Amino acid sequence: MDTITKINQLSFRQGLNSAPTFVIKLTNSKFDNVAGSDLLGKVESWISANVMMNNKEIPVLIVDMENVDFIDSQGLQKLLGCLKLMQSHSSNLLITSQQSSVRLVFEITRIDQLFAIFPSIDTCMNQFNVTNSDANYLAVA
Repeated sequence: MDTITKINQLSFRQGLNSAPTFVIKLTNSKFDNVAGSDLLGKVESWISANVMMNNKEIPVLIVDMENVDFIDSQGLQKLLGCLKLMQSHSSNLLITSQQSSVRLVFEITRIDQLFAIFPSIDTCMNQFNVTNSDANYLAVA
């Protein structure tokens, strides 16, 4: 099943409006209820850990969907849950690198209007003057 297997701190820098930036790279090609539930659980745990460490601001979370070529309605629902959770803590969830099949599902369901979606991780990072090496990566298997 999809789980965050390790945390690699490639580097750290204040970015995205002076908030730390974290990237979750989804490595599984299928994002369904199981993968979405796992992601939502990990995001909840990650937010709890940040709150317990008395961080007043939850870092911006970027979900890199480069490897995902299938997403279903339940996966979308879990992704929306992650977005709502991030926004409830005055943060945001950004999406990058959607394949055309995933982008089409987002457009048909009009969910693309709810997320900030960037064509690539580099475009997203450049938008906020952050480089790939300036973000913390959370790997998702």
